[in-house]
Amino acid sequence: MNVLILFAILILFAGCSEKPVTPVIPKPVSGTVKEAKQPSSEPASIQATSVTEEAPSGYNYRPSGRRDPFRSLILGLKEKKMVGLTPLQQRSLGELKVIGIMWEGKSYVAMIETPDAKGYLIREGVLVGPEGGVVKKISEDSVIIEEIFTDFYGRKKSKKTVLGLRPKEEGGG
Repeated sequence: MNVLILFAILILFAGCSEKPVTPVIPKPVSGTVKEAKQPSSEPASIQATSVTEEAPSGYNYRPSGRRDPFRSLILGLKEKKMVGLTPLQQRSLGELKVIGIMWEGKSYVAMIETPDAKGYLIREGVLVGPEGGVVKKISEDSVIIEEIFTDFYGRKKSKKTVLGLRPKEEGGG
């Protein structure tokens, strides 16, 4: 029994050596392989053939004239839309407040305030919002904005948004 334990310990320590084992990494084959001579007893007429590594590639990507595949499609469209737009077109309709409506001769004119506390006078036909909304009608208490968009099936649809005039807050005076 002691002999078996001694023999097992001897095998374990015999396998360990002080030299670190380094893995052998084969070198990549360059364009061609030179002929290799085989040291064997076969006739000298059999020789190794040369191998060329010119495998035709199935696809070549040419990036000229194409978009960068790592840039977002959605963000790119929003960046393009924001260039050259008026301050009212850069703001979404939810950010705009109607702070006043007045009668001016033949039609109503509305005062719209943006979140940065700037006011703008608008009339019917003015473009508002980043989605190409148009002021269709201004009444004595609201502004109706119509946006035309393309739905999932490719059909043109319109969406009407009503921005109401907020009534005066009473008291506090």
